[in-house]
Amino acid sequence: MTMETLLEEAKRLPRMSRERSVALNRSELESRKTELSATPRLVTLGTHNSCNAKCVFCLEGQYPRFDLPLYKSFFEGKMGHFIKQAEKVTFTGFGEVLWVPDAVPFLDYVNETIPETWKIFTTNGTPLRPEVIGRLLKSKYVIQVSLHASNAKLHEELTLLPGAFPQIVDSVGTLCRLRRERDLGDRLHLVLVDVVTNKNIDDLPDLIQLAWDLKVPEVQCNYVTMFNADHFEMSPYFQQKRANAAIDAAQRKLDEIKASADPDEFRYFGVRLPQRFGQSREGARPQGFCAEPWEHIYVEGQGPVLPCCYWGAHVGDLEKGDDLDAVWNGDFYRRMREAISSGNPHPWCGTCWKYRGQSVDSLLSHITNRPDQQKRILKELEARGLCDASKYWPEVEAAERFMPRG
Repeated sequence: MTMETLLEEAKRLPRMSRERSVALNRSELESRKTELSATPRLVTLGTHNSCNAKCVFCLEGQYPRFDLPLYKSFFEGKMGHFIKQAEKVTFTGFGEVLWVPDAVPFLDYVNETIPETWKIFTTNGTPLRPEVIGRLLKSKYVIQVSLHASNAKLHEELTLLPGAFPQIVDSVGTLCRLRRERDLGDRLHLVLVDVVTNKNIDDLPDLIQLAWDLKVPEVQCNYVTMFNADHFEMSPYFQQKRANAAIDAAQRKLDEIKASADPDEFRYFGVRLPQRFGQSREGARPQGFCAEPWEHIYVEGQGPVLPCCYWGAHVGDLEKGDDLDAVWNGDFYRRMREAISSGNPHPWCGTCWKYRGQSVDSLLSHITNRPDQQKRILKELEARGLCDASKYWPEVEAAERFMPRG
């Protein structure tokens, strides 16, 4: 049978249960299968909306606005079985999805239709009003709050949101308090997400202290990605000694907290600091592994399909008639799994911080993977004397050769 025949046959068979699909996906990842029987356990949906913040490091874009009818007609209509069989579904994108007019009815709907699925929302924290918080307490949620500063002045400088910091901190504190009081640790998780730039990197220790004081269970700190020339001066890549010193200070703060904290309480406090610069061997290729091609798929609200949030080009498009099952086991995904398994990943994977190893020392890990933008940025950096662009062209060209044609 051809792949097309197999997929058509699979569509006529009853879908496996969510629990079985998740377990099978894990098993197929462990065995490094190239063609998978299970749908991905991790699904990300590009659910865009307007935003009340104007973060200085953010790349703005024009996208269809998300709402409940779009969720039902497009996401459920074209990939409903992927959503229903997933362990976790992430709602993210440009803007604030929890500020859509029907945010509360939408939360009621997903609480009813996928109650045991982890629903992950990324937010700047301003939509966390009482009626939203009430819905988050009724089902399984991960709330990722983008909080890039420990004080109101720096927060406003980075987000251009005047006066929002106290309300955000109060809302986060309320969610954390209710989580503890109602013993919801296995159903409600909060993460503070910090985009680390030269403007806020020295604030890392104070941000960790704030997270501990609020009893936030997790903090994730990632270097800013350069999307255009305005971002050059923000990137710690060009101030590596300062970045390492700030990371060391943050680690000392974490050690201080641990020394004075109750061990059982500290055990549930997870902090991921940025990788330090200069730890990879000279000329060595990062050695590692990434599970995304086996367990994750990302679908934008306007149709494009990507293997992860850091990928630079579309590998399918549901609005143009592509079938998601066919994309999931198509030529691109199979080749990507083979490449990761063999230790010769796609160049974009090799310079991604999620590909385990010290890829942070590569300039390409700090630049968008969108091909045309990436080339423009490299040329502009070279024109400013910040890099030798010719050093990176082989990897850029190799990435383009890997991409699907047509």
